[in-house]
Amino acid sequence: MRKLKFILTFILLVALKSFSQENHIGKLNVEVIKTYSQNVFGKSIGYYVEFKNNSDLEVDGIKWTASFYDNFGELKGKKEGSWQSGNIISPIKPDEIGKDLENSFIAGATKVYIKITLVHFVKK
Repeated sequence: MRKLKFILTFILLVALKSFSQENHIGKLNVEVIKTYSQNVFGKSIGYYVEFKNNSDLEVDGIKWTASFYDNFGELKGKKEGSWQSGNIISPIKPDEIGKDLENSFIAGATKVYIKITLVHFVKK
């Protein structure tokens, strides 16, 4: 019985650890499709993120929080990120995908999860 309790406790802890890692979180019909962490010598030097605009309006600004994890699911740090259209970069039209590259410099991070905190739409 004692061995069974140990096994069940171990399974529960492993399950809770896997659920503690974040998932991408979108906002206002803008979703995060993919992220790619760029690692050099054990440090995350940057990441790519792809957004999809599922709204009926053009998006000209996005702010988010990036959470960085290692392969064991341990949180290594958080950073703010943002993307804006301008003279050269066009807004993200409805049903289109926008991409951004950000620097991070987080030691030990191998994965990045994005939570969009603010979306700005083009005013008509």
